[in-house]
Amino acid sequence: MRRSLLASLAALLVTFAAQGRVHAIGVLLPTRPEIEPLAIRHHRVSISVRERIAETRVEQVFLNQSGETLEATYVFPVPPGATVSGFTMWVDGRPQRGELLESAQARAVYEQIVARMRDPGLVEQIGGNLFRARVFPIAPHSEQRIELRFTQTLEYQSGVVHYRYPLRTAGRAARTLEDLTITAEIVSRTPVRAIYSPTHAVAIAREGDQRAIASYEGHRVALDQDFDLYYAVADGDVGLSLLSHRASGDDGYFLAMIAPRTALTEHELASKEVIFVFDTSGSMAGDKIERARAALDHMLARLGPNDSFQVVRFSTDVELLFDRGASMPATPANVASARRFASRFVAAGGTAIHPALHEALRTRAPAGAPPRMIVFLTDGMPTVGQTDPATIVREVTARTAASTGASTRLFVFGVGDDVNTTFLDALAVGSGGSSDYVRGADGVELQQRLSTFYDRIAYPVLADLHLALPGASAFDVYPRDLGHLYRGDQLLVVGRYRGEGPVQVVLEGRVGGATPLRLEFPVTMPGAETRNDFLPRVWATRKVATLLDEIRLNGERPELREEVVRLARQFGLVTPYTSYLVAEDVEMPRSIAPMPDVRPMEEPAPVSEAEADFERFADATAARAPETTSSGSSGAGASASMAPEGGRGESGRRLSARLRDLRGAEQAAALGAQDARFVLGRAFVRRDGMWVDSRYRAGRRELRMRWGSEGYFALLRARPELGPALALGERVTIAIDDARVIVIDPSAPERVTETDVSAFLR
Repeated sequence: MRRSLLASLAALLVTFAAQGRVHAIGVLLPTRPEIEPLAIRHHRVSISVRERIAETRVEQVFLNQSGETLEATYVFPVPPGATVSGFTMWVDGRPQRGELLESAQARAVYEQIVARMRDPGLVEQIGGNLFRARVFPIAPHSEQRIELRFTQTLEYQSGVVHYRYPLRTAGRAARTLEDLTITAEIVSRTPVRAIYSPTHAVAIAREGDQRAIASYEGHRVALDQDFDLYYAVADGDVGLSLLSHRASGDDGYFLAMIAPRTALTEHELASKEVIFVFDTSGSMAGDKIERARAALDHMLARLGPNDSFQVVRFSTDVELLFDRGASMPATPANVASARRFASRFVAAGGTAIHPALHEALRTRAPAGAPPRMIVFLTDGMPTVGQTDPATIVREVTARTAASTGASTRLFVFGVGDDVNTTFLDALAVGSGGSSDYVRGADGVELQQRLSTFYDRIAYPVLADLHLALPGASAFDVYPRDLGHLYRGDQLLVVGRYRGEGPVQVVLEGRVGGATPLRLEFPVTMPGAETRNDFLPRVWATRKVATLLDEIRLNGERPELREEVVRLARQFGLVTPYTSYLVAEDVEMPRSIAPMPDVRPMEEPAPVSEAEADFERFADATAARAPETTSSGSSGAGASASMAPEGGRGESGRRLSARLRDLRGAEQAAALGAQDARFVLGRAFVRRDGMWVDSRYRAGRRELRMRWGSEGYFALLRARPELGPALALGERVTIAIDDARVIVIDPSAPERVTETDVSAFLR
């Protein structure tokens, strides 16, 4: 039996019995063992959810790349409790039939496959149901299309519905030859609020409060993680749902999903003050200035009847639309004046960033003090007036923090090939805003990106939000500043808690401009909760992003670096300090002598752009560390971090986008380091061929056994939740609790019985 076949089977036949989870896409497995499973050309999944009842339609197109006629078996792991409602496959003009093996019968089939193939990844599939069908003949160099439909009732917890589709592989990563497409339509009588995927970057389209569509599409996609989708349902103008995870004896983790209803009138939307600050320096000549003018027109059209605005144009000089030093109501006449003003923009002169922002910040606020948003578009560095980036950042941050009434937030949009993202990010982060960048102005890219950028902040529903969990003893909550909640948007707040039992989640803010709002949501903080084990990593990812922002903007300090490294070790995260994650702090079981890993090495994954950016970031940080850490002033640290080489050009744009993604932490699972895996809610680190639980400590009682032995399968039957850890390889150390450890190793005793396992687990 060829190793490539074993790896392919491991990649394609995986399920997980714990909590009813399943893993592994459907596969066409030739009956001849020397031939690998057929490649997947397309994989398309259409999901329809009606009141927690999900119907999944799977369309797969396989390709027989061999020159032979093949006979194969199609197998697909079906979720426990699901009903196969349709199967379509035509071979040689005849429809084929399939059969569904219930979990007891499927378990026996699975264990036979595991024992024969000797691949650890297959252990995760033990449990659940299995659909299979015979396929013959499959002509040489031909396609075989298969459609499968199944229906299931989705898991519901505290107002949140969870759907999972099996995609994750084991061993050498599998990829679709062409596209992977997933579309989920959600329809609910109770309004659908937040929609969240911790695994895939889904696009969300809403059609009112009762219907939404989440979609994902990629080309040559690595099938390395399942597709998870969560959506919250809640009555009321604002919905809040809370997920939690808590290991026994540990502090808990929570994720609060907050979203407003989508059907809001203009009068229900919070009024706002928008100050547009536009760069018309010489470097904006040509298409840039035309696209910028069109983008301003787009933004002006989206001002509401209760909004006010001002336009600040700058190059060498600074010019205001309304020369009375105040924002004016967004009346049709004032908007028309702004369009005439923009039509006279000419790209010439230097870049007076500091004077322009000074004028924007000193603009008198309208009555009622609505939230102020400064939309700042530039393509360069300051060349007129104050030109030290650190000084500008300090002054702008101080001015926005000291603003009376509503908060002031600066939203930066950088254009061009020489933008200093470190400087502009510091301006945005210092005021609680955000930043985005585009390389140039080819076609309508600049206008489209600016329109999308502005649409995210155009319609605030609630302003100046604050979340509290009295009685839950919450701590380490991110983001630290919740900012505003916008129409069609949602906020994800992650944190930790020590308390337990019924508590009230309190959400405070302002609605409709200045009206205070206080909402209370009753929730229960559990003392133990095994579900939602992705939450610890989402929390750690957001905390690391906050620490990296601090390091990037203000320079490295030993305590910040050490905390990043500690979290990266514990949760298996890629950071600028990944090179320090060689598990030097992870103990090896004393009973195990280090030995080379005799299994074939996986092909090293290519270094991603994000990892390359992080490496450059770490190099730049290390290079300036002596200057930064030796200085006691924040100004010196800020000045060092503003160095152009640390954040200009394409690398700076990618790094800025990566840090923004980490702050959102939508797909934390994509951040795993090659020498670390995050399963069972903690990291396992690879050392000398052994995957070692980060919670392992010397001196605990050990039970050692060989992979695939009688005791091994007995352990899996008794503790199926250990499947993800056992699937890591033939050499694994797992901490069962504070007193007991399981060691899987080829040098273990040959005979460990089911009785031995039962006695150890008592």
